[in-house]
Amino acid sequence: MPFSVLKKMLIEELKLKNFRNYSELTLHPHPGVNLFFGRNGSGKTNLLEAIHYCSLGRSHRITNDANAVKNGETFALSSVTIQNTLGKREIAVRFHPDEAQKKFILMDGKKIAKFSDMMGCLRCVIFSPEDLGLIKEGPSVRRRYLDMMISQINRGYFIALQQYRACMDQRNALIRNLKANPYSDTSMLTAFEETMAAPAAVIIRERRRIVSLLSDIATQTYQRVSDTDEQFRLSYHSSVKEDDKIEDVLCRLFRENREDDIRMGFTSVGPHRDDLGLTLNKNQMKQFASQGQIRTAALSMKLSQMKILRDLSGDEPILLLDDVMSELDRKRRARLIGEISNFQTFITCADRNDVDDEKVDRIWNVSAENGEASVNEIHNS
Repeated sequence: MPFSVLKKMLIEELKLKNFRNYSELTLHPHPGVNLFFGRNGSGKTNLLEAIHYCSLGRSHRITNDANAVKNGETFALSSVTIQNTLGKREIAVRFHPDEAQKKFILMDGKKIAKFSDMMGCLRCVIFSPEDLGLIKEGPSVRRRYLDMMISQINRGYFIALQQYRACMDQRNALIRNLKANPYSDTSMLTAFEETMAAPAAVIIRERRRIVSLLSDIATQTYQRVSDTDEQFRLSYHSSVKEDDKIEDVLCRLFRENREDDIRMGFTSVGPHRDDLGLTLNKNQMKQFASQGQIRTAALSMKLSQMKILRDLSGDEPILLLDDVMSELDRKRRARLIGEISNFQTFITCADRNDVDDEKVDRIWNVSAENGEASVNEIHNS
């Protein structure tokens, strides 16, 4: 572990203004486990979404940021005051759907120029029922999981992702033009491909490194949560098989696939096509795992992500559990609570009894009336 002393990353205050169904809210969460319960649609998930925006600059569930603004309002704000190894900081996301710049980030009151400047300031992991798609769905879901995790501990990786996507968009535009005009000059493709190869190599190398670490942790976590000796393993499947001279290999692959790429109209090789392999006892989980095994695997991946973030940053990240307790049996709920005891955690559920009061440090009731959400602390007897 690169850090001898770990420090818990804490959200000391959450403020919302015109965010979703909250006109105004100021919340001071407990450093431990916080439980938010209430009816479906009351606004529980909106709280976790607001935190996620302050961590990664984006929602975990929508792509249109304008939907974060309360109906009838012209702007919205999500803001957190955090404490981490660097001291106290304020991170705010402002939404202005009717203006030219529809969203911007403020760090300690100052607007940042690039999203990469916020990466790693507030590290968080979110787990929701949709995360079962990590096992069930296609490679893009698993790539996104890796990208969101690595970007929080390696700002250079996030920048490489942005550079690679910009280069790929340019190459795709050029090959579509070549498809429409077959006799056009193809020499420009070489320049785009060489430019793409450098950030692509950064992405592939870092994914391989992190997946190797992740697999060992996930195996142990799966066995603890499931109370079995089953072998859950992760592996990185890349179009580049070599460990050395990745840039040269990529340039060769781009050249070899040009004809097919022009015919199809897109770039067919590169890290945007890679995948994360998931096996249980050497069998592909997507084909052979039960629903219970899939739930446990997805949960183990998220808990392992927490430990990777902790071990490589020196900060205990924030854990967001969105309506997952009802998906787990009592045994797995108890083991989950045991795994998260060292992290500041935000749990949402419809039924307060899904989590034992003894395991929770602070309980909040979330309710909504006439489209207006409110949060009230419940004091345990």
